[in-house]
Amino acid sequence: MNQPTQPSPERYRKALAERSSYVENVLIHLLVGALAGELWKRDPSTPLNIFNSEVDDSGFDLVLACRQKLRYLQIKQVHQKGLASKFSIRQDFSLMAGSCVVVIVHTEDSLSIDHFLFYGGTVDEPMPPIDGNKPSIVPGRRDADGKRKVREHYRDLKRTQFKKMTSPAELLDALFD
Repeated sequence: MNQPTQPSPERYRKALAERSSYVENVLIHLLVGALAGELWKRDPSTPLNIFNSEVDDSGFDLVLACRQKLRYLQIKQVHQKGLASKFSIRQDFSLMAGSCVVVIVHTEDSLSIDHFLFYGGTVDEPMPPIDGNKPSIVPGRRDADGKRKVREHYRDLKRTQFKKMTSPAELLDALFD
């Protein structure tokens, strides 16, 4: 039986753009599986409770609970060769105790997680303030004068403001220790 040829990098990038919701859902499942697996290795009697946000109007995609501690996660994703230099974060979300942003950096061809980027404080505090960051711009939209529209109540966090985490163990510690 012949092996199918691997799609070109351009085809993967096109699919990543066209199927971004699908990709993000797959990556969220991989993230949850990796964190649950790490917690299981540490203590199989400690549950990781997982709650999905049905409506994304509060700024978070996922709520994780472990040992009576809650974390509200906004999930972003970028492939390893992705050039994203900033991520848009809702200001109200940044004020919630336990709020954080997790960027899943993945491979283009297999959606394997390579590493994480983390922005957040301790589990009981809001994330570090984001008000001093530049307002986010609405992608592709301009006003009547051709100026880009500002996305109200959102701020851009530079990729350099995030802490790189190379393993699920490191991310689990940042979330719940």
